[in-house]
Amino acid sequence: MQEFRFFQRKAEALYALLCAHRDYELGIAGILWASRELQSLAEETDPNAIVDFASSADPDSRQNRYLENKGGAFGGIYASQLREMGLVRVDDPNIPIPYCTNAAMDLADAMSDQLGDLAEVFLSAVEKGQVTVETLDRLALMKPSRVPADSVEQEALAAVLMGRQQNAREPDVMRRQTLIELLRLAGELQRIPRADDAKWAWFNEGNSQETDRIDVLGLWSLYQASDLCRLAYEGFLSAALQSLEAAPYRRKTLREIVADLIEPTDLENTTTLAEYLRNQTADEEPETLAKQAASELLEAEKTGDVDGEVRASIRLLSALWRKSSDYSSSVLRRLRSADHFQSYATEIRFLEQRLSTPARTAFEEMISSRVIKRHLWVASRKFRNQKAYTFLMEPDDGQLRFRSRFSVSPSSPRIDQAVQFLHDAKLLDDKGPTSLGIAEIERQ
Repeated sequence: MQEFRFFQRKAEALYALLCAHRDYELGIAGILWASRELQSLAEETDPNAIVDFASSADPDSRQNRYLENKGGAFGGIYASQLREMGLVRVDDPNIPIPYCTNAAMDLADAMSDQLGDLAEVFLSAVEKGQVTVETLDRLALMKPSRVPADSVEQEALAAVLMGRQQNAREPDVMRRQTLIELLRLAGELQRIPRADDAKWAWFNEGNSQETDRIDVLGLWSLYQASDLCRLAYEGFLSAALQSLEAAPYRRKTLREIVADLIEPTDLENTTTLAEYLRNQTADEEPETLAKQAASELLEAEKTGDVDGEVRASIRLLSALWRKSSDYSSSVLRRLRSADHFQSYATEIRFLEQRLSTPARTAFEEMISSRVIKRHLWVASRKFRNQKAYTFLMEPDDGQLRFRSRFSVSPSSPRIDQAVQFLHDAKLLDDKGPTSLGIAEIERQ
């Protein structure tokens, strides 16, 4: 297994080098390391100049490793994804190293035929742990962007990517539906979509229709709602940390922190939570309100506006409460987990259970128990179980003491990477779906 890992890491390092040489490729593991290695050859004119990458690929090397993870990009990232797609087996008790399944062989054969003798050139360089500049030029045909349109390799790649196998499983169906929706979105935009384009476009798609069909847009909408709920809670936590940092000796009681955050708002105990939430969302569609509130939250965090963070977080949660009625129970069931895991579903339930409670009291409880105490609980478990000290504030003689801030940010699901795959597979270009991409949409 150790020998295989060293071989695999050398192959990844060489691939990073050829992708960083001349025309730079995006989304390649180790390419920042490769770019640094090639800088020393920037003025080199000798085609026989050598790049030695063996030591950087050595899993036990302590200097200049192309990737810190000993398993490399395959072990750290791609193995689980390829297994999910049914392309590799990584858990065979009789064979200690990963290997391709039959489902991957058409693509492997097509790539081998396309490369011809370049495959041997690549493997020879991997074996040596060295490569010349001239060889890097020859190997440029292996770059992901160089897959020829309408080739056997392109068709095999598209078939695997789009989950077109006869016995497609649920993950294959969901992946295909997501990629088809990305192609459709690219057609509407007439350009390559970004992650934010997709997240906000699909957020509108949550609906209350019960169905047994896999509703991938409903799930993406739920993903965005869950991420926005996390963002709102991070807004509260960020505001609490800034309030704590500004206090004398950087210490306050929990009650004082919560009061600091709530006082500047319009929350009152004369209004129930239900009335307050309805008033907050009366004049806007929840999707529009959520997008505005998320933008305001990120801007307030950037400028250190504590009051703005709190108000934006409250508005965002109000919009998400209103949006919750759009989701069918079959979609919401996807968030089922153990009770101690917080999710969009659990936090909407927290609000629903307090609709008759005064609005101010409800949000005070939320900030105290669902945000600050939750952070302390999670941090204490990480310290106990993983010996990782992740407290941003810590208990100290009946008060909380500031330790450090953090950055509030939306998540970045691998939509950009999926778009890059579509581009490399010649299904998408800068103007939207290609003719091959349009054919995939029509095949749906």
